[in-house]
Amino acid sequence: MLGSGGRGVRLGRVALGAVAAGAVAGAGWRTGALTPGGAAAAVAVGTPVFATGGLHWASVLFGFFTLSSALSRVGGARKAAGADVAAKGGRRDEGQVLANGGVAAVAALAAAAAGGEAAFPAFLGAVAAAASDTWATEVGMLSRRPPRSIVTLRPVPPGISGGVTPLGLAAAAAGGAAMGLIAALGGGEGSGGSRAGVVALATVAGLSGSLVDSLLGGTVQRVFRCPCCGVETERQVHGCGATTVPVRGVGWIDNDVVNLVGTAAGAATALVMAR
Repeated sequence: MLGSGGRGVRLGRVALGAVAAGAVAGAGWRTGALTPGGAAAAVAVGTPVFATGGLHWASVLFGFFTLSSALSRVGGARKAAGADVAAKGGRRDEGQVLANGGVAAVAALAAAAAGGEAAFPAFLGAVAAAASDTWATEVGMLSRRPPRSIVTLRPVPPGISGGVTPLGLAAAAAGGAAMGLIAALGGGEGSGGSRAGVVALATVAGLSGSLVDSLLGGTVQRVFRCPCCGVETERQVHGCGATTVPVRGVGWIDNDVVNLVGTAAGAATALVMAR
């Protein structure tokens, strides 16, 4: 027996949240969207979101996961050129899941502790930033124009962090807007009550986080060069099998760290806009 009815309700919501998050993570693992570690991390992220915000919050997170996973399967042949450049492949591991969803999970825990919806803008902004960055990458890789460095504006290899295209920027805006639309249709609590306002908040927060991600990717994220092929890559072992050598960036700042900071920037932007 639980000591209080309130505590029982809270534990019941956590248990229900864990079951729901586990079901989604299991589906992601079975379809090849998540590694086993990624599925476990998805449960860790999804449980507080489901438990705190119910279907409203969970629908935003689920929308990000399903839509982004679907985009990763579009244009596989054209994306192959960047496969040896990007740090990781299409299956998301625990690092990627925590980098994209960790800030959102913290916002859910903050909401649970505070007992209100004040943290919802931060949650939405973090998910919108993750969606914007993911959509910019997945759609931007299909651009017929070569990406250009956000820092120098010089052409860079497709798939390398810090590279942007007009198509990718448009996709980033669309990704944030999509998360805002899902949130608005679900109620839009904590964002002023206007559906248009919720969509605008998510769009701006998503773009902000995506641009911060690109800026960090083009300046401090570690980049390597293959000594055999001579190409720059984010992988420590190139597709040809050669061990790469570092050429720039900070050694401990990889793509997961950059993504985490980008989602935090999206959350901060949304909080400022909401106030």
